[in-house]
Amino acid sequence: MNLILLPERVDLIEWDRSDPRFKHVTKVLRIKQGCVIDFAVENGPRGKGTIKDLSSKKIKISLQWSPPHTADFLPVCLLMGLSRPQTCRKVLEQATAMGVEEFHFFEAEKGEPSYASSTLWTSDEWREKIRNGVEQAFASHVPRCEIHQNLTSALNELKNQCHVRVALDNYESTTKLTSSFLKDAEKLCLAVGPERGWSAKERDKLCENQFELCDLGTRVLRVETAVVAAIGILGSNATN
Repeated sequence: MNLILLPERVDLIEWDRSDPRFKHVTKVLRIKQGCVIDFAVENGPRGKGTIKDLSSKKIKISLQWSPPHTADFLPVCLLMGLSRPQTCRKVLEQATAMGVEEFHFFEAEKGEPSYASSTLWTSDEWREKIRNGVEQAFASHVPRCEIHQNLTSALNELKNQCHVRVALDNYESTTKLTSSFLKDAEKLCLAVGPERGWSAKERDKLCENQFELCDLGTRVLRVETAVVAAIGILGSNATN
């Protein structure tokens, strides 16, 4: 992690050795008394923490905060069919680090019903993956994340958002994905199917909802690779 994300703003922190963050700063960062490390508040400011007291049992950190800053998201909403939990874990971390503003996962027709009952989604693990992505990006703003029963319910949630809409599709794409899609968009919705791809019904539903079918080239990529590549292309000329 490139900073430590806190749930709320405080001026002083005390951690004992049972806290995993104690282990991180002492064993990974190898800090000493007087060292300064980076912090941020969820959806709030960044700051600097100075090590005031350090022993083998506890650590005390004094914090100084910078002025608040605007959210530095890419104006991208990721709409994605639920895939294997290990795939979704990678997508949550990597797409968060790249600046996605919203996640909307849905139970896809070609996906496995059991994916939605994974511990990734039934515990707070998904939140932790997003937090990891925020910390990796040296950011503080946390993207929204929701899960929907199917594509139709997800599209209903997004019906008044994202006037620019693109969907990755290797088989029926009409154009290549380029950064120009995001150039004039207040917010763009990027739809990515599950590992087995879109069903015919889902593809029709996307087209009915003004999604343009795009591809990333002739090669078939893993879902997590396609997501990272697509966000990279869309954000290549973006300014936060």
